[in-house]
Amino acid sequence: MADEPTLSSDETTSPLPGEQPASSPHAPDASAQSSSAADQTSGETHESLLEAVQQAVPELRSSQPQEQRDGSGASPAQVAQSASTQDADLPDDPTPEELARYSQSANKRVTKLLDQRRDLRAENARLKGIEPSAQAADSVTKYLRDNDISREDFLLTLELAAAMRRGDFRTFYAGVQPYVKLAEEYLGVSLPPDLQEQVRQGHMTTQAAQAFSRERMDRAMAQNNFQRTQQQHRQFAEQSTAQQQQQQRAFLANQVRDTVNAWEAKIMQSDPDYAAKRAAVQDTMWAVVRERGVPQSADHAVKIAEEALRRVNERYRSWAPQRRPTSRAPSSTGRTTGATPEPRTLADAVKVARETARL
Repeated sequence: MADEPTLSSDETTSPLPGEQPASSPHAPDASAQSSSAADQTSGETHESLLEAVQQAVPELRSSQPQEQRDGSGASPAQVAQSASTQDADLPDDPTPEELARYSQSANKRVTKLLDQRRDLRAENARLKGIEPSAQAADSVTKYLRDNDISREDFLLTLELAAAMRRGDFRTFYAGVQPYVKLAEEYLGVSLPPDLQEQVRQGHMTTQAAQAFSRERMDRAMAQNNFQRTQQQHRQFAEQSTAQQQQQQRAFLANQVRDTVNAWEAKIMQSDPDYAAKRAAVQDTMWAVVRERGVPQSADHAVKIAEEALRRVNERYRSWAPQRRPTSRAPSSTGRTTGATPEPRTLADAVKVARETARL
């Protein structure tokens, strides 16, 4: 009987095609253990390295998000609302303990600001108290201006109203009677004396006299209104002209000042003695202005300054002693002044040197 072929250990343990290799339930997965061990080791290394860096550099911890630092997880809007609520709860004035922590100068400035704020609050309260009266006065002023009521007419109306209010009808009637008569003549209730005479003589009828009286009064009122309007326009034009002239004078004064200052700085650079003459030049300028008038331009002002400087220079020149040429003093040997002859010998040269040394 032939021997049967025997299977090797590899053949007996190799799986068939399509089958999964069998694993023992008691055998641990080596690859899984090595992977978890590697992750644990790297995680510990990463955390310890991060902690070491944060401890060495505190700025890294401060750069973390706000939610991670405070642990609240609040949104920026909530944080801002919380801050505004805290600011609203703060008292207006600092406490004595807070003032005690300030320096002496800072404490004085804070106290000064608090006093100013207290004064402004009092002034604001006063202005709010008189605001209704101010608005009423402004309304009355606007009404009088819009209706062309003068100050005298307004005061007369108030006096008549006060007289009627206190029962003084005589004063009231005496005040309103001229206006009542004027209204009756305009409405035709009565006629002026001259027209009554015309009607009495038969030169015109009553109706014609009434119409003529109304027309004459309309012409007088129109002429009066025209004259008042012209006067207002004239006053406005005069005010505008005066304001414009004032602005022009201010502009010219500034221009003259700047130009004269520039001229004076230029003169100081070229004349070292100008500092001593400056006061005299300025006083002389006023004298020149009185002679020639107020400068009308910057060039005119420079000419006045130049004339003042010229006069001051002439005055200083007359005060200074006159310069004279110096002459040689006679020597002890009785030699007269004049040119020294050229020495011909050594003895003459020594003699000249000695005489020169004695001078």
